[in-house]
This record gives sequence, structure tokens and C-alpha cells, in this order.
Amino acid sequence: MVLISGALVWRLAYFQILDSERYVAHGVSQRMKTEKVFAQRGSILDRYGVDLALSVPRRSLVADSRLVEDPVQTAKALIQIIGGDLEELEEKLSSGKQFVYLSRQVEDRFADAVLALKLPGIYTQKEQSRVRPDGDSVLAIIGRTDIDGNGISGLEKSYDQYLSGVNGLKIVERGPRGATIPGGEYSLEAAENGETIISTLDRSLQFEAEKILISGVDKAEAQGGLLVAMRPASGEILASVAVERNADGVTRQVSEHRSATWTFEPGSIIKPLTFSAVLDAGLASIDSVRKVADEIHVHDSDFSDWFDHDETDWSVSEILYRSSNVGTILWAQEVGPSLLHNKLQKFGIGRKSELNFPGEANGILLPVEKWSGTSLPTIAIGQGVSVTPVQMLTAYATLANRGVKPAPTLVRGMGDNGDMLLNLENTKPERVINLQTAESLVEIIEAVVSSGTGRNAQLPGYRVAGKTGTAWKPQLGGYGEEKEDRRYVVSFAGFFPVDDPEIVALVLVDEPSSSADSGGKAAAPIFADFAKFAARQLRIPSENEKIDPSSSERVVAVTPAQASLLAPSLAELVSEEIAGSIVE
Repeated sequence: MVLISGALVWRLAYFQILDSERYVAHGVSQRMKTEKVFAQRGSILDRYGVDLALSVPRRSLVADSRLVEDPVQTAKALIQIIGGDLEELEEKLSSGKQFVYLSRQVEDRFADAVLALKLPGIYTQKEQSRVRPDGDSVLAIIGRTDIDGNGISGLEKSYDQYLSGVNGLKIVERGPRGATIPGGEYSLEAAENGETIISTLDRSLQFEAEKILISGVDKAEAQGGLLVAMRPASGEILASVAVERNADGVTRQVSEHRSATWTFEPGSIIKPLTFSAVLDAGLASIDSVRKVADEIHVHDSDFSDWFDHDETDWSVSEILYRSSNVGTILWAQEVGPSLLHNKLQKFGIGRKSELNFPGEANGILLPVEKWSGTSLPTIAIGQGVSVTPVQMLTAYATLANRGVKPAPTLVRGMGDNGDMLLNLENTKPERVINLQTAESLVEIIEAVVSSGTGRNAQLPGYRVAGKTGTAWKPQLGGYGEEKEDRRYVVSFAGFFPVDDPEIVALVLVDEPSSSADSGGKAAAPIFADFAKFAARQLRIPSENEKIDPSSSERVVAVTPAQASLLAPSLAELVSEEIAGSIVE
């Protein structure tokens, strides 16, 4: 008894005095639980405050496997509710780990059903789940987050530092079965929620752009298409949609923001940029004339116009209006490689834009020292140079701004509780071409829409300027030897109203059928349909409404006899003097 009592005293002294700190720490680790307090990830809104992406509360099922009494039976009970692999679940529950995820961000009905079983060691943890109320309609731009709420693509990635916030910490005291002990030790370090990002997108324009583009691509029997629109004065992108035809022949929106990541050879829509170099250098005016044949030989290649014609005296204005390849090449030779290269670079060709979008492409504009003997003529007419849709859109916004290049952006600002911080990148517009050059080019491309190849882009009541383009699509080994082997990307870039542009848009149609193998046939009608909706949605006044604002009201024609009958009725509502004026 003495020996037994001595041993017990010794063990008690060992636990209480000699090695007390280790056992105290062990006890604390069993009952004290440190949990993350997840910050609320900031929302992404459209320009009018409509949610495009937001975080909602969700619960994840977790386990302290040390407290699980029977891993096998617990796994069998859980599998009936959350599904999954039984062996994998048993392995997690018998791992001996203090914390293990069983199922992430489950619906409340599943979480409540599991908790109702009151299984030892099984509990829930609050988390945030990212949702997009409009589904995948803006996925290409907004992007995705991973299961932990980290941005992995799109605006979610590029502005992750603002959206994510800072997590906090919470320390709670738990009982043997994992339940929180009321009145136990507790401390909290609050989380700092993420900022709200206000995008430049117009949700209504985005939806309508998708609908119009799909319809236009189907009519052209094309493989895909793209539509991107901007406010030229600010560089704010209002809508950006890309679609393609899948293996089943159905045209659907793609999840890649191709306006920034895709490259294409622009064809004739680059010609106004080429002539901006000619006019800015003082080599010609829009009335300067030279003889233009329908074919020209440069270095080791022949270049021809897209239509047959005799050698003719054409002015710069006529060459651009008719989209003459030969005439454009003749004037490009006057400019020379260095000047043309520098001008295209100033427009933003061959380098990433200020968009700050993940995966954005540079395009291809080779340094002058790497140009071949045919680089000058091909680049001047939009072949042998590769651009992104955003680069080309910004170039036409520069024309719309009469020579001032805006910085394209997808974000209007950032803030919380209405405290907006605009112009996150602080990028200032820059003048690329002089005012007179821009005015001259706008005058010409307005004629392209009013009476040239862009007639299908006309918008009744509005002055529209723009240019069509048809470019050969590069293939393995070139562009295709025979005409029937060639594939095309056709386009239309334009803006309206001409005198005070509110919208600039670019439409691309990829590999249309032979019956719609030009920008005027396939792309221009899509532009017109979109412009019609945008004018109505944004309440852009027509030419008549600018002259007489009341012309937007409905007009009813009546005969003099009807007017005399109408006057007494009007007089009952308003004064006789006003009624008489209305009748007149």
C-alpha cells in the first residue's frame, strides 16, 4: 500500500509540477479551437449597380477525426446524405487529424440533415460561395474563383487584391463532442471585407449583344463571331461577347474573353489607320489624286483589288471609300515602313492595351528591321499583321474622338458604401493623329456607310461612320492556294452618332459561308441591329431629336375639320391659348 501510494503521489507530482506545461498545452489543444473568420469577398456590379458576381453564405461539413467514435458507421451514415466515395470518407474519418473537410459549401438542407444525426466529431464551418446571378452570360469577363474564393480568371483574378479582403481569427472553447461551450473562452479578430468593383458593363447591352450575335452568326452560317462595344470618350467597354458553333451545330457563347485574348488579321478595317499616316505626314490630302490600276507587283508578289477596274485617277478619299488595295499600297509606299510602323504602334497595334486583363494578347506587329519585301504592302491592307479586337476597337474609338486615343477599361471604379474611387489605372488619353486628319477620315468612312460597302450598317435617324473588312485567315502553309480553299474573317468597325459619338463597336464573323463572305454582308447587319438597340437603351437622341427634342413624341396627323373638333376637348384639359397652339 505504501509503494502504491508513493507511486500515485509521484505521478501526481509529475503531472502537476515537473511536466505540467506539456499537459496543459495538450489539454488546451483538445478544447480550444482556432477558426478562420472568412472575409466577405467584394461584389462585382454592372455600371448601374446590378450584381454580376457576389458571395453568399454556405456551410462546409468538417470533422475532428480524433473525436469520431466509429469511422465506418459514421461514414455510412454520411454517405446517405452527402454522397461520394465510401472508402475515401472512411479514410478521412480515421485519419487522426483535428480538422478535415468532408464536403465543401453544401446546401443548407444537407448541412442541417447531417447535424441532425448528432454524430461525434462532425460539425459545420461557415464559408462563402461565389455565385453569378446571370449564369455564364458574363463569365468570360467576370471570371471564376476557386473553392477557397481566390480569383483565378477574369476580373476576379486581376482585381483579386481588392475583392478578397482580409480574413479574421476566432478562438472558441469546445467540449468533448466538438460543441461550443457556452461562456467558454472566446476571442475574435474581425475580418476586413473586400471592396466592391463597379464594372463598365451594361447588363442589358450584354444580353442583347449575345442574342444579336448568335442570330447573325447563324444567318451567315459561320463558325463563330464576336461583338465588343465601347464608349469612345471614356474607353469604357459596355458589352463584349464571343460565340462559336459547337460540334452539334449549335452557336453558344464561349467562356473566353476573346476581345482581349484572340488575335486576327484585320483586313480592310486597318486602311483608315494606314491613311492616317499618309495624311499626318503631309504627303497628301483627301483630294490628292493618282492613277490606280487593279493590280500591282511588289517585290515578288502580285496584289490586286477585290473588284476589276481599268486604270483610273482616284483621290485618297475615293481609294479609301472603294477600299482599293492597290491604291492603299501606292500611298503606303510613299509613307515607308518606319512611319507606318510608328503610326500603327501609336494606335496600340502590337502591344497589350491598358485593359489589365489576364491572358491578354499582344498581337503581332514585327519590328521594321524584320519586315520582308512584302511586309509594307500586306500590313497596309491588313494582312501580315495580327491584332486583338480590343486594339482595333480602341483604334476606331480614337477616330471617333477625332484623334485622341482612350484607355480601354472594364472597371469604372471601386468602393464601399458608395465611396467610389474612379480611374484605378490613372491612364490619360493621348493624341495619336491630328484633328484635321481625323475629321477627314471620319468624313470618308461616313460615306462608306451612307453609300458604300457599309450600307447594311445604316441606322435610320443617325449618322454612322465605319469600315468593312474581309481578311484571309492564316492556315498551315499560308492562306490557301485556291480561292475555294481560303477561309475568311469578315468585320465591321464603326461608331455613331458621327458628330458626338456615344458608341463605337466592332463586329467579327469567323468563317462565314460563301454567300456572306464580306464584312458588308455578314458583320454590318449585326452592327446595325446592336446599334438600334443601344440607341434605344441608352436614349441616344437621333438627328431629328437634336433639332427638335419634341419630335421624339408621337405625332398624330389630323385634318382641319378634325382639329376644330379637337380644340374644345383640349381646352377642357389646358387653357384655350395652349389648346390653340397645339392644334396649330
